[in-house]
Parts: sequence; C-alpha cells; structure tokens
Amino acid sequence: MTEAGRSMSTSDRLRLSVGEKAFWAALWKQAPFPMWEECGLDMVRFGPIWAGCMADEPWELGFNFILGSSEAGAVEDGHLADAVAWLEARPVPARSIAEDFGVDYRVPIVPGLPGSASAESWLQERGATRKPGLAKFVRDTSPPRLASPTGIEVLDWNDWDEGLPEYLAESLRLPSRASSLFIGLPIESDDAWCCHGAVDGDEPLAYAAMHLDSGVATLVFASRPSEFREGASQVALLNRCIQRAAEEGCDLIAIADAGHEPAVIDRECLERVGFEVAFEVPTWCSQVEVEV
Repeated sequence: MTEAGRSMSTSDRLRLSVGEKAFWAALWKQAPFPMWEECGLDMVRFGPIWAGCMADEPWELGFNFILGSSEAGAVEDGHLADAVAWLEARPVPARSIAEDFGVDYRVPIVPGLPGSASAESWLQERGATRKPGLAKFVRDTSPPRLASPTGIEVLDWNDWDEGLPEYLAESLRLPSRASSLFIGLPIESDDAWCCHGAVDGDEPLAYAAMHLDSGVATLVFASRPSEFREGASQVALLNRCIQRAAEEGCDLIAIADAGHEPAVIDRECLERVGFEVAFEVPTWCSQVEVEV
C-alpha cells in the first residue's frame, strides 16, 4: 500500500491514533446532556485507551468502541481487559435482565504500533472476531493540488444552515440520533474545532468538521445531493480544510470514520486532492452479538 505523502513512521501512526481518540472524546464531551442522561452515552479512560458507549444502542458499533489498544502498555498493564469488562457490564436501558447487560463493541487496531501484535493476540485468545480493515486516508498539509472551483464559496460554519449535523452523521454511517453529537459545533471556547461549509449562493453543498490535536487534523465531511458540477463543492471544501489545518500548525490530515464500515465519501475526489491510503485498520468485534 502507498504511504500518505511521507513515510508513515511509528511516531506518525501514533499521532494518528492519538488524534482519533481526541476527535471522538471531544465529540462525546460536547454532546447535549439528554444523550448522557437518556441514551446511556458515556466514555471512560483506561491508561492509553478511551472506551465509548451508548447503552441505548447496544448493537451499534459506531457508538460502542475501544480506541488506543495498539499503544504501549494497553494490554500488558491490563487496560484493554478493563475496557472490555466495562463495556460488557453496561446496563442497557431497554432491558432489565442483568445477565443480558453489555453492548457489542469494536476494537480497531492501528498497525505498526508497539502494542498492535499483543492487542490482536489478546483479542483472538478471548474469542473476538477479526474483520477486514478499513482504509485510513491521510494527507500532509502541503498546498492543495487543484485550484478551488469558481462559483463556490467556503465559509466558516456559523449556524447558517441546520443541515450539518444530519449530513455529518450520515457520512459516518451512524444512526440518525448521532446528529445530536454535532449540534453544538463549533464550540466558541474550544479552538480545536474548525467547521466549514461550501455554498453556491444561498445553497449549502457540503460540510466539514475538523478536530485538531497533536499536529493532526481529523476530518469528517459530507456532501449534500446536488446537480452542481460533480465534485466541485468537495474539492473547494477539502482545499479549505487543508489550508486551515496548515494555518493551525498541523502537518497531517486524516479522514474520520466510525470504524464499522466505510464512510460515505467520494474516494476519487479524496485522491484528486492528494489523500492516499496510508494503511488499513483491522477491527475486532465482541464475541457475542447483542440480541434485542
């Protein structure tokens, strides 16, 4: 597989792992209170691991996950085992039989990190199921390869259209209620979030939310169905995100996914603006599927 505009060293892979954890932790942190109270939304840290959960969606792997298992000490110090035990003991609001508690979950393993092999070995011994890896698209923050198309304006997100949450959730293949995770973006007090929208006049065409951490910009974007020049809004939006990430001191951009199936993205467009597959991320899933 190709590398993403640079050699993907162990340190870069680690930064991608840390940036992914920061993206999901920040998304969970700003979620509206009803999601925590009514849906069983929760997130707990175990050493280098962040475990996320939404007990009201026990079968949804996009909501229930363990991140950071590839990092040093995750297995040896018992953090992966603790995270698994926590998820398997989550009380599920829809049911009342104690032995049925717990959620399905996914454990993506970033290859090439100090703990990758030990994490996969531990999960295999425990009876987890390994699924083919999703491609991780990455780009450096060198200037855009393509000129931004004329006729499209890219604006900072300022609540000028209410479509952003729904389209971003859909692009990650998350259930509709996941749109609530994006309602509060951007957060005025948190400079780590950058949000943009591409418009043709008054018509929104595409959206992006980008979280910055450890020199990595983790990006989720979505395109609204349109007959406007194919891909033009995406190119313009991605170009602005590349520029913004560079302005904010980042040197890598990674496309976010929810880890359970490929995100709804235009791969050809990503490749045109310079994103490449850096590696694939195998995902291990819990041993027993939740039945409801």
